[in-house]
Amino acid sequence: MASHFETNPFDVRRAAADGVVLGFPLLLVDAVRRTHPVGMNQILALPDDCSAIAPGLADDDELIVRASAWIDLSAGPILLSLPDLGGRHWAISLFDAWGERIARVDPRTHRGGVTLALAGPKWRGEAPEDVVARRSHTDLVWAVIRVAARDAADLEAARALLSKLAIAASEDDAQAPHRLHGRVDAPLQSALDALTSLSPHRLFHHLARLLDRYPADEGRDTAPLTAIGMTPGLAFHLPEEQALRDALTLGVADGFGRVIHSDTPSETAGWRRATPGADDAATAILACLGAAAPEDIQHWICDVDSDGRPLMGSEPYILRFPRGETPPTDGFWTLTLASRAPSGALRPDRHYLDSRNDLVLDPDGALTIRVEHQPQPPQSNWLPAPPGRLRLRLKLYWPKATALDGSWSPPAPERIGGVRRTPSSKPENRESPQ
Repeated sequence: MASHFETNPFDVRRAAADGVVLGFPLLLVDAVRRTHPVGMNQILALPDDCSAIAPGLADDDELIVRASAWIDLSAGPILLSLPDLGGRHWAISLFDAWGERIARVDPRTHRGGVTLALAGPKWRGEAPEDVVARRSHTDLVWAVIRVAARDAADLEAARALLSKLAIAASEDDAQAPHRLHGRVDAPLQSALDALTSLSPHRLFHHLARLLDRYPADEGRDTAPLTAIGMTPGLAFHLPEEQALRDALTLGVADGFGRVIHSDTPSETAGWRRATPGADDAATAILACLGAAAPEDIQHWICDVDSDGRPLMGSEPYILRFPRGETPPTDGFWTLTLASRAPSGALRPDRHYLDSRNDLVLDPDGALTIRVEHQPQPPQSNWLPAPPGRLRLRLKLYWPKATALDGSWSPPAPERIGGVRRTPSSKPENRESPQ
């Protein structure tokens, strides 16, 4: 490490941590790209279990089928075409090399299919009148296309529609469009694990290459990377002093620790919208990379009942939507849950309720849903609860303005029957060992 760079181990450790936080979005996007087996401008079907590919792909319902395309805009605009999806819910999520969401496309105004013209930051020209133009801040774009099957019997038809997606160079009429090229296999190691397992030398060397290709904008402070001797486009060399090498290692661990925090349950009664609340871009990307935009799929999360007590699978609850106050959507909504293991990890459950199914209304027009371990009539309104601590997830597909602006929110689950106890976070409310 050159003498004009930091030589104090404490300063090196702090700078390395800041550098990891700065570069984390760029590094994570690249790690996700490496889970895909082929080159650019190819459409690939995604597996049913995408949890190891990108964080935002992990929470989709079982009736969602997805395709992925990594698009290179360095040679000019690229066209991405979607067919008429027969009225099914669909969404396109577009991310640049830094994981920032590109301006979305509103599916509700394009029910008969749509063709996108994606352009890089340096392209100048006019897009055709019959396409929807979107510009990326980088020449790399990741597109995730979601299509919702109407029910389990419609899954194969929804998957078949993915084969009609097409990518083509917008200025090369002679080139046939690329259609579905294959399928992404779930990686043996998640993209996040692959990233965090890199040595400091490999991590900063790789980050230098990425920053040369996708430079940081003026809002990102690269001074910490300069402090540890990293220059975009040049090889990164470890310092000779062992104390400084150790400081780099500790700093990298500190940086990842600041970004990757446990998803602890909220002790606030009622529901909260599952949107990244942190100002830090690295923390936000960990939550939303690959996810649909809130305007396409809005997520609500609830960990506690109306009294502030943690939701437990051993206790019965009701969720009552008054007449006319069911989730406001232009599509549909689903209610599912996950249980929390002794380790703290959330395990999604395969049971869910779908508003497109035959839910039974109360005599006064309200909708009451039972969440408990034992079956309850009508079974169409019963959400089976596994043992342990629970988390409810409510998803609104194409939410209406009242959901987006916060004027509507779901009712808090009410515990019914049994002996009422005061809210507590003591060990007796945790999942018992199995």
